[in-house]
Amino acid sequence: MKKVSYCKKCLFPDTKPDLVFDGDGICDACRSAERKHGFNEKVDWDVRANEFNTLLARIRDIGAPLYDCVIPVSGGKDSTWQVYAAKILHKLRTLAVTFDQFDQTPTGVHNLNILRNIGVDHIHFSLNPLIVKKLVRNGFETIGDPYWVNHVGMFSVPFNVAKRFEVPLIIYGENPQFEYGGPEDSRDGMVMDKRWRQEFGGMRGFREEDMIDEADGISATDLAMLKFPDLEDGTNDLLAVFYGYFFKWDVAEHLPLIKTLGWKGLDNIPAGSWVDYENCDMQFIDIRERIKYLKYGYGRATDQLNIELRGGRIERAEALSLVTKLDGVVSGKNIQDFCDYLDISESSYNKIMDSFVNEDIFYRTDSGSWVLKNERK
Repeated sequence: MKKVSYCKKCLFPDTKPDLVFDGDGICDACRSAERKHGFNEKVDWDVRANEFNTLLARIRDIGAPLYDCVIPVSGGKDSTWQVYAAKILHKLRTLAVTFDQFDQTPTGVHNLNILRNIGVDHIHFSLNPLIVKKLVRNGFETIGDPYWVNHVGMFSVPFNVAKRFEVPLIIYGENPQFEYGGPEDSRDGMVMDKRWRQEFGGMRGFREEDMIDEADGISATDLAMLKFPDLEDGTNDLLAVFYGYFFKWDVAEHLPLIKTLGWKGLDNIPAGSWVDYENCDMQFIDIRERIKYLKYGYGRATDQLNIELRGGRIERAEALSLVTKLDGVVSGKNIQDFCDYLDISESSYNKIMDSFVNEDIFYRTDSGSWVLKNERK
């Protein structure tokens, strides 16, 4: 039995991959937030903004034929803000690129359509849906992540599009290792490259070539757009960066602006979540987060409330009470819809879910429920 320890400031457990606790019992995500908000060893955002302006000057000097930058966009709050920032704030010739979610919601579709109000060219790429379904099932069964294909798509397709259109810059949003914790040498990284994708981009140790299965009808050609392009051939000077490295990333400031453009959150908060403005483009987010909960003992509500804690907008005791009720909760309707999508029975679904339970930190009750062995605190 593993005794789980929790950060003294936020709600992260020490079971979270790549998270580091210091001698005071504080996780590195909280220490990064102290720098972000200026509580300790403040990040000099003015210096970083100047770095970005210098980068843009170099990009404009390249004289790309059509676009200065590609913005990967899903219909979520973050990527909508990135498109606005690139086109309106920085006056970049912007191409929005969407990798189609297999479970896109009506709200997500609406939010993609409001890109028209910003005024950008937009490529919406849909991988063969028959192949996507097989990849969703493979990801679910093999690594406990039905969204494997989405992760790979959003970190590969924009690169392939940028290379083909000779676009020199791709702008992603926040640096996840700075916001949510990660190895020290990655927390202040500004570059998103193949190495980053393999280590942090939701690959779970599987490359796109690992999913090739001729017997199941998945060929290398089927996955060609998921393959990270070769950027060493000298035909394309392409750089991908995190906007959140250069500018303080604050959803509380972004939301009011994008709502004036017509962006909207969900009508109902997803099961297992605390807010209605995240994952608006993902119907089955609660299923993915349930697996994360069973693996590591925390879910999406923890991620969301930690951001509020670090921003000083909620007290830890209140946040702890909320995550105890919310983390790992799944919609019964979503379970049925997900099983229908994959053509599997609910008993098969439950068996697959159970295969990813970390029994060092969970025990099973007589009724069949999984319960944390240690009370969260």
